[in-house]
Amino acid sequence: MAKHIVVTGATGNIGTSLVHELLRRGHRVTAVARPSARLDALAQAGATAAAGDLHDAGFLTGVLRGADAAFLMIPPNMQTPDFLAYQAEVGEAIVQAVRAAGLRQAVHLSSIGADQPAGTGPVVGLYHQEARLNGVDGLQVAHLRPAYFMENLLANVGMIQHMGIMGSAMRPDLKFPMVATKDIAAKAAELLDRDLEAGSVHYVLGPQNYSQQDAARAIGPAIGRPDLQYVQFPYDQAKQGMVQAGLSESMATLYDEMTRNMNEEKVMVNEPRTPAATTPTTLDEFVQTVFAPVFRQATAQAAQPA
Repeated sequence: MAKHIVVTGATGNIGTSLVHELLRRGHRVTAVARPSARLDALAQAGATAAAGDLHDAGFLTGVLRGADAAFLMIPPNMQTPDFLAYQAEVGEAIVQAVRAAGLRQAVHLSSIGADQPAGTGPVVGLYHQEARLNGVDGLQVAHLRPAYFMENLLANVGMIQHMGIMGSAMRPDLKFPMVATKDIAAKAAELLDRDLEAGSVHYVLGPQNYSQQDAARAIGPAIGRPDLQYVQFPYDQAKQGMVQAGLSESMATLYDEMTRNMNEEKVMVNEPRTPAATTPTTLDEFVQTVFAPVFRQATAQAAQPA
C-alpha cells in the first residue's frame, strides 16, 4: 500500500538513495533538506521538496502533519563548536515536531554503539536521541544502527593524491563492520514499507568485517596504485589533521575518543553478526563503483589549469 513518507536529511548519501527507492516502490515522498541543487534534483525525480532547517520545530511539524511515516535523522555538522549540544538541540526539535504532528511511524537513523551512554564520541548523542524518540507516546519507532560507512574512506582521496598514502589514527589491522550507505537506505526503505515495532533496533553491518589495511589493498589496484599503504598516525597528529581539514575542535575530540576506544575494541567493533544485519555490497564493489570514480574525477580536476 502506498504511503506518504517524509525523509529528513534527504540530500545526503543515505537520504538521496532512500528517496529514490521509496519513489520506485510507489510511495509519495516529501524530501526535507536545506535548499540546494540536490534537493531540486529530488523534486525533478518526483518527490515533493520541503526546504528548511531541522532546528525549526514549527517547520518540521507542518511537514510531518498528515504523513504516514518518516525517516528521521540528525544531519552531520562537522563545524559546529559543540557537537553534542547541536545534536541535543536538533534532536529536541525533531521530537517536538513528531509529538505536535501526531506522527505514528518512524525509522530513526542511529548508529552502532548507540546502546552505550559514553565512550563512543559523536554516537553518544544518538544514544540520547533514541531515548527521546522511545519516550514519545504512540510513536512506533525503529532504530537503524549502521556500522562505519564505506563512504568515510573517501576522506583519503586528498591524502592519496598529495602524500601517496591512506592514514588515520585507527589500527591498521583492526577489523570492524563497514557498510555502504546505499545498503542502509535499502534497509530503511524495507522497514518503512511495513508496520514497525516500537523501540525496535536493526543493525546494518555490511557483508563482513574489514580493516583499514584491507581497504588500502582494495583501493590501491583500483586507482592504479597497487603499492598503496595505510599508515597509522599518532592520536594528536590525527586530531590536528582533522582540525586542519575543517572539523571543529569539538568534533575532532569526539572522533579521537571514538577511535581510541575502537582501537582497544571497547566499542563498535565486535557487534554479533546476524543474517538480518548483513548487507550485500562488498568493499571491492564499493571501491569499483564509488571510490575509484570519485578519485579519478578529483585527479582530473586537480590536473586542470587554474
